[in-house]
Amino acid sequence: MRQMLRVSASCFIVTVLCVAFLATVAGAQSYVTSTPGGRAGTWDFFLPLTYFPSQSWDGQGGSGLNTDATFGFGFGFGYNLSDHFALNGLFSWSARNYNATVVNSDGTNRKYGNTLYTSTFSIGGVFYILPGNISPFVAAGVGITYLDSNIPNGGGSTSCWWDPWYGYVCTGTNPTKTQSDVSYNLGLGVRFDLNRQFAISPAYYRNWVEVQHAAGTPYADVWRLDFIFRM
Repeated sequence: MRQMLRVSASCFIVTVLCVAFLATVAGAQSYVTSTPGGRAGTWDFFLPLTYFPSQSWDGQGGSGLNTDATFGFGFGFGYNLSDHFALNGLFSWSARNYNATVVNSDGTNRKYGNTLYTSTFSIGGVFYILPGNISPFVAAGVGITYLDSNIPNGGGSTSCWWDPWYGYVCTGTNPTKTQSDVSYNLGLGVRFDLNRQFAISPAYYRNWVEVQHAAGTPYADVWRLDFIFRM
């Protein structure tokens, strides 16, 4: 899983850098030093590369969850209402290995490991402090986060069919423990408009998820690098 994520991250970065280079070359003639044409009234399409540090979450009754560090990906659209304000929507996902601690009724503990799959759809707003091509910003958003613990939940099912190459084939599926919870976030970052078509935006976000049966409201620290294509 980790190797697959590293390969995916490398492919993602190479692809974005190639597109960014082409956008930079295409927009070089239209670059304006003070501001690349202004953001007001334009659309942004952005590809975020996210990094989640390792983290611990507390559950009820002394149970807990320790997640490994991982990368995540996503895509989103935004509209710049002015040079200072923007609205956006984002879909993102990640896979994180974890170790869980379970507290038995007799007070003893046992541990197990698995992979947590998450995906989030959120809408948010951005306030750019400066109107120019280098602008610090604050951001906030709210959405729904889908969690898949990858733990079997209930009986499985089997389906069979005739295949022209393999003959009679049967496969089994098993439902897993999943849930969808309200989430919200706050972020700080800086946007660099390199030309009229392309910008990059490194930022730090803290995401809270209203997970059922958790002790308090779990949160995740997120480091994010957005590759932004202005339309």
